[in-house]
Amino acid sequence: MRRLGLWLVLGTVLATGCTASVPRERITFAVLAGVYYSVRPEARVEAAMVRQSDALLRKAVTDLNAARDLDFVIVAGDLLAGADSLSLDRAGAILAELRIPYYVVLGEYDGPGLPVTAAAEAPGSPETRAELLPTSVSRSTIVWAFQGRGFTGSEGYWSREVLPGLLLVGLDTVVPGQRGGHVDARQLAWLDRTLASRADKATILIAHHGIVPLHPLDEGVAWQSVMVDNAGAVRDVLARHKNVLMVVTAHHHLAQGQVTGPIVYLASPSVSVWPLAYHLVRLTPKEVEAVWIPLADDALTQQAQDRLLASPTYRSVFPAGEDGDTACIRLFGGNKMSIHPLPAIRP
Repeated sequence: MRRLGLWLVLGTVLATGCTASVPRERITFAVLAGVYYSVRPEARVEAAMVRQSDALLRKAVTDLNAARDLDFVIVAGDLLAGADSLSLDRAGAILAELRIPYYVVLGEYDGPGLPVTAAAEAPGSPETRAELLPTSVSRSTIVWAFQGRGFTGSEGYWSREVLPGLLLVGLDTVVPGQRGGHVDARQLAWLDRTLASRADKATILIAHHGIVPLHPLDEGVAWQSVMVDNAGAVRDVLARHKNVLMVVTAHHHLAQGQVTGPIVYLASPSVSVWPLAYHLVRLTPKEVEAVWIPLADDALTQQAQDRLLASPTYRSVFPAGEDGDTACIRLFGGNKMSIHPLPAIRP
């Protein structure tokens, strides 16, 4: 009789929402984002050190290969500064040198030409200019180029159990030719089904564009393109499931994070925009620890900071003068290290 009672209690707990938790004592992964890789000397991305992207990506791969106990790497979008075939092949060859698994989601630069307000090569140059970056490959070509790196067919979204008990879900938030993000009804339905069918797996969701506001400007006109325009619909899907521990995004170019409800939302810095860094993330059953790791020497880091402060898009949202410069640097530098608790009881 006691055994029957125990099984009844256990069945009640499972039915009312027993949730997946971190399946190991510690999981460590890195996030590379905003690499803006290009071999084209004319390639421009506002505030990005595109001409140094090859050296920065190679440095990141060297660092990650030397890291201890690293489980996998996430490439969280904008690997390319416009998707020409030679840049795609070279970036793919560098990533192929990684000795740990890596997984890719798309950013708005990873595909056909994007209308870009591109900063001139030197900080302080007279004007920015609107240009359509030339491209010779489509988004679908990039998806096929990275088959097995999350992608398992023609769709830009995917799911994969990368460690026993740990599921990665990569969303495709890109609207071709636009800066802002969107997740259509078909992909939302797929996400809902995927989370329901893998309810026993602790899940990390990856999306290039923001899913939750990390700064007041995210909710205004100035930064609306940073977000998924139907982010509320994505959060509604996540709220129906109890297995999502983290959401990793990268379009902000901020090293920021917050806990919203039962989920840790983490935005990662850019490899090629100041502070020229990647995120190293440690996930335990109790917390998420994120540290950004610099990739450049002092001289290049200073150049990148100067370019950030000369950028209309980044700098114009802060007051003029030294205090505004400081506020801009503090925001985009984010937190060198941050710790976010994982709720012990997930409603």
